[in-house]
Amino acid sequence: TRKGGPGELTAHCMGPHKMAHCELYDHRDGTFTLYLKPQEGGRHLLTIKYGGDHIPGSPYTLRIAGAPDASKVRVYGPGIEPGVLAVYQSRFICDTRGAGAGQLTVRIRGPKGAFRVEMQRESQKDRTILCKYDPTEPGDYRIEVKWSGEHVPGSPFMVMIFDTQEELTRFIQGQYSGGPGNAAAAASDYFGDGVMYGTGQMSWRGSTHEL
Repeated sequence: TRKGGPGELTAHCMGPHKMAHCELYDHRDGTFTLYLKPQEGGRHLLTIKYGGDHIPGSPYTLRIAGAPDASKVRVYGPGIEPGVLAVYQSRFICDTRGAGAGQLTVRIRGPKGAFRVEMQRESQKDRTILCKYDPTEPGDYRIEVKWSGEHVPGSPFMVMIFDTQEELTRFIQGQYSGGPGNAAAAASDYFGDGVMYGTGQMSWRGSTHEL
C-alpha cells in the first residue's frame, strides 16, 4: 500500500456456505500478510479492498480442498481380482475424485522380481489414476492402496494368480483350505510357505488446484 496513499486495507473471503476467517498482519512498512482460515472446502471468493475500493484483480476466486478422505477413493479393475497368469490383466483404477487433496500410494508385495508397479494418468487435472504391475510369476500378491496414509475401502487387496484355469476354478470354488476366496490360506496351501517376496511402491500427489 506504499503507493496507495492513506486508506484502510480490508479482506473478506466467502465460501460456498460459510465465511472464512481473514486476518491481516501489518508489517508497518506498507506491506501486509493475509492469513486465511477456511471453514469448508470448495469455491471461495476473496475480496480485498483499499480505501473502500477493490485492489487490482479483486475479487479473487480460490478453490479450497477439503481434508483428505480415504473413504471416498474407489479402486476397481481386473488387477485386484484372481486370475490366470497367461491372460492376466493387472491394471486397476484408483478414482480419487471427491477425496480432497492428498497422496495416493500403491504398494504391492509379491514373488520377488516378478512384477513392477506403474502409475499414470491421462492429463494433469485427471483425478483417476491407472495402475498396473504386470506379474511374471504365479503367486499371491498383496496390494495396499492408501490415501494420505489411510487404507482406502477394500485395501489391502489379496490377489491370487494361478498357472492354470483349473487351479483358479478350484480356488474360486473353495477347494483350497480356508473356504471360497480365502487368499491367505490358499497361498500357503498352493504355493507353500517358502516363497521369497519383494515389494514395489509408487506415489502420486493430488493437489488443491486439481479438485
